[in-house]
Amino acid sequence: MTVAGSLWSTAPGADAADSTEVQNCSDDQDFCSKLTVERPAVEERPPENTSGSLNYCGPFYLQDDGTYNVDLCDRDGRYIQTLNVSPRKPPPRPSRTSVISSAMGALNPPRPKIHTSPSHRKGLLVQTPTWLWLSPSYWRTYSTTIMVMGYVVTIFATPTTVRWKMGNGDSITCIGPGTPWVAGFGDSLSTCKYTYRHSSDGKPGDRYKITAIVTFVGSFTTVGLGGMRGPLGAVTRKSSIRAPVAEIQGLIV
Repeated sequence: MTVAGSLWSTAPGADAADSTEVQNCSDDQDFCSKLTVERPAVEERPPENTSGSLNYCGPFYLQDDGTYNVDLCDRDGRYIQTLNVSPRKPPPRPSRTSVISSAMGALNPPRPKIHTSPSHRKGLLVQTPTWLWLSPSYWRTYSTTIMVMGYVVTIFATPTTVRWKMGNGDSITCIGPGTPWVAGFGDSLSTCKYTYRHSSDGKPGDRYKITAIVTFVGSFTTVGLGGMRGPLGAVTRKSSIRAPVAEIQGLIV
């Protein structure tokens, strides 16, 4: 640590204790630096060449009034003076309510990307199960770190369910992201599927709007707030696609 300022204010030859003000030190110090320097009565004058950085040396001694005394030395480690310093006040502690409010405001996981089989781009079919899923890499816990009144708060968002709105008034809820379709897989292996009974003819653009709504459960932990942690409310993220659903016509020969 460094302190800058005039440390000696008495005339040459003075041997009585006196004091003077020391300028502020940098903001990243552990102790505030607008200090009063108390010079004890000593016979020896400080070294002639004391320009440049002056450093704290030796331990800090706690005083009855909550301040600390510490020795000041020159660049060569020679004693200069004893300082009386006041501890820097910690930032005010935010309440649990303000932490939760800030954390909920920052709880912002990404939107999902929808996949279907058959592909929604080529068109779905009535009476044929449609596999529904999100990218497997999407299904994980997301985290972000914010500062609340100078304290570190880490927020977590974990997906739990997906509600699929199929565009025809029906909806289903699936636990997990669903199973990606692989050639040769039977429909029994799908963990999330839906079967349309009617085509999308007559709907806007002759398509159904399919929406995936993912529910995330939030939680938070803190640093420097006595281990404050706990749950947050749920948030949702959604995406939509539009898919034509065709009806296969039977051919009578």
